[in-house]
Amino acid sequence: MEFVPKGSDLTLVRDKKRVDQFLCELLRTESPVLTNPVSKAMEYATMGAAQRYRPILALRVARMLGAETDSVLRAAAAVELIHSASLIIDDLPCMDDEAMRRGRSAVHRQYGEATAILAAFSMVALSARIVMETAIGESECMRLRRFQLALLRTLDVSSLVGGQSLDLLLAGDEREAMRAEMNDLKTVPLFQLAVEAGCVSYPGPIPANLEQFGRIFGVAFQLTDDFLDGEFSDRSILDHTYEHCRACLQPFGEHANPLLHLLETLEERTAAA
Repeated sequence: MEFVPKGSDLTLVRDKKRVDQFLCELLRTESPVLTNPVSKAMEYATMGAAQRYRPILALRVARMLGAETDSVLRAAAAVELIHSASLIIDDLPCMDDEAMRRGRSAVHRQYGEATAILAAFSMVALSARIVMETAIGESECMRLRRFQLALLRTLDVSSLVGGQSLDLLLAGDEREAMRAEMNDLKTVPLFQLAVEAGCVSYPGPIPANLEQFGRIFGVAFQLTDDFLDGEFSDRSILDHTYEHCRACLQPFGEHANPLLHLLETLEERTAAA
């Protein structure tokens, strides 16, 4: 999916550029010369033609809450690093065995399996570290620690790892019957984490409607991909999921418009399908 600004929503491209710039600077700082093949693989995996839905979601949540800070950008980047690392693992021959990712050769095809695995491990470590490597007050430090713990939990067997395991095990009718459960483990957690990233500088608890939006938006994202790939054909369920997202944002009124515009980028992709 490519980003196309919706109406006057020109901040969509600007948000993506902001995330890209931060990630690029971060990875270059980690290894300025980029002579190590692992460092090269990390940059290659992260800086491809990515959509950046997850970090943009985080930035827009923070903006809606009036709590957009450098800590939010760091947390948003951490989510994207985890996502990019998970794609490296998903593409390996022992997993989904994908040759292409983000319009070019998968990391293991470009750098070899060993370097790809090491890059994924290093990206996970970097994502967990960067959220705390900044000058912050005590209250925000506690929120960032909670986010860091949530980030690491997203990787375990009850989340992304469990989802990938199901993806490998299931096929045919059984896979279709368990599509929702698989998506709840493999795709949804990173969108929930993105919402939490957007709240790391917000002094109050994460609004329940916003937590729910993160989960349903993750479902909508995966169903949209499945619909476009021909793996899922029930348009009524897709439309109902989009409406559920909107319902979650109703309490926030016009402040939620940037999040609604992000949802509309999904809908526009399926409009002609």
